[in-house]
Amino acid sequence: MIRFDEVRYPIGIQDFRALRKGGYLYVDKTEYVARLIWRSKYIFLGRPRRFGKSLLLSTIEYYFRGEKELFDGTWIGDREDEWVAYPVLHFDMSRTMGTTAELMQAHITNRIKAYEKEYGIHYEGNPDDVGDRFSWLIESISKTLGKEVVILIDEYDNGILETLDSPKEEQEAMSNVLRAFYKQPKAMDRYVKFCMVTGVARFGSYTLFSGPNNYSDISMDPQFAAICGLTQHELLSAFCEGIDNLSKKLNQNREGTIEALRQKYDSYRFTESKELVYNPFSLLNAFAEKRLANYWIKSGTSKVFVKYLTRSEFDLLELQKIWVKSDRMEEKYSTEDSIPLLFQTGYLTIKEVKDGLFRLGIPNGEVRSALVDQLMPIYLGISEDEFPEMLSKLQRLVRNGDVPEWIAQIKVMMSKIPYRLFGPTDSKLTDEEARKKAKEQSIAHFERSYHLIVDLFFQMLSVEARSEIEIAGGRIDMVVETDRYVYVMEFKLDGTSIDALKQIDEKGYLIPWSADGRKVYKIGISFSSQYRNITDFDYYPKI
Repeated sequence: MIRFDEVRYPIGIQDFRALRKGGYLYVDKTEYVARLIWRSKYIFLGRPRRFGKSLLLSTIEYYFRGEKELFDGTWIGDREDEWVAYPVLHFDMSRTMGTTAELMQAHITNRIKAYEKEYGIHYEGNPDDVGDRFSWLIESISKTLGKEVVILIDEYDNGILETLDSPKEEQEAMSNVLRAFYKQPKAMDRYVKFCMVTGVARFGSYTLFSGPNNYSDISMDPQFAAICGLTQHELLSAFCEGIDNLSKKLNQNREGTIEALRQKYDSYRFTESKELVYNPFSLLNAFAEKRLANYWIKSGTSKVFVKYLTRSEFDLLELQKIWVKSDRMEEKYSTEDSIPLLFQTGYLTIKEVKDGLFRLGIPNGEVRSALVDQLMPIYLGISEDEFPEMLSKLQRLVRNGDVPEWIAQIKVMMSKIPYRLFGPTDSKLTDEEARKKAKEQSIAHFERSYHLIVDLFFQMLSVEARSEIEIAGGRIDMVVETDRYVYVMEFKLDGTSIDALKQIDEKGYLIPWSADGRKVYKIGISFSSQYRNITDFDYYPKI
């Protein structure tokens, strides 16, 4: 094979042997393998898709197969002195479309048949009983070889996610197939050396997270904060050539490139540990193609999942600022509370930990783009083509400093938002006191809503947007910055833009940017609780 001097990035390489033998760049994660095995016999790890879960399981497989040469120069390779080979049963549930129980059962059965052939096992029971057939396989291999069996199950929730929007009968059929399969490792405990399961989300009816069969869930364990993904230290130590090449292509200095990578792909935080990680799939693609793009989004997300998520009972505004307890993030998913699934799938991440509470928010620029492409159009009732076009227009107007036009564009976008997003109404209440209370709640909710909606729009523009900024004179509602302009905004609910501009002047909100060199606008915007939109605005200096 012809070889080149440039780095070979392992994009899409999920097999540890192929990675090591193929001369691909490898960031050593084998210390985590040793810690996993020491930690527990039954492990569950949840991480968003494209975060390296499959490669991790492949690494564990080759370790248990005793293939010492693949680990030369790694943390575990320098310390392990036994290298005992165990039989390994590895099931990748993502290799089937998993859209029906029949397809999933056929996939599992075919994998079991392949292992039966490999180990010379003959099964005489019901060929359609995947649970019995799996347990027989585990016991027979262990007894034949005189060794315990290692079981690895990747993307366990694939079939579950793909049937979320299916009729109840189909969901129950899928549940029956998977439950029968997943309960076997613990049922056959005496024959099992180690068992690890990975996935995206937690679903309560599939044995892993219910009753005495609970697996040790390390998803939010600080010891394993960086088990998947790439840390800042790993980026700077292993990707020096990639950073330099990307800097040349972007025509900027090294520090600027590192910051651009951080803004685009970093800031995933899955535990109390302050360790942040990059999305590895996006980072590798950025270095290979020498450009910054939305690789994670383009790699595909289940449309069924997106549709189901947007149907669930959650407030889109919670995507920006929400404080929760840790047990809520670890909860099993239900339509009544989508926050756990949003966190587990990577749309939300931990931003801050304080007094036992976790503040969640959107991780980075790429995920904000995912919200535009996948969630926002469906949630707001806008076509997939219409919303990106509207957002692109808003970005152009903001970057050009056309204040009246970009405010008008925000007004158009807000008019598309369903009335239900702004909170409860009192139209069906008959009791006067109840009507009054409901109206107050509606207005209070709207006051929070309009601010966060505008904030969310700006967050998706790839500009610097910050809300509720504390300065000596008070708290600024919002500041948006581009390379040429600074927009200092004050919002008023059922007030006037004149009052908003007066507050900016009286409290000195413009002072922090007075010597900035960019053009600074002060903007007052009034929202109406009756019309659920912008009704008045003013700004200075005039264009």
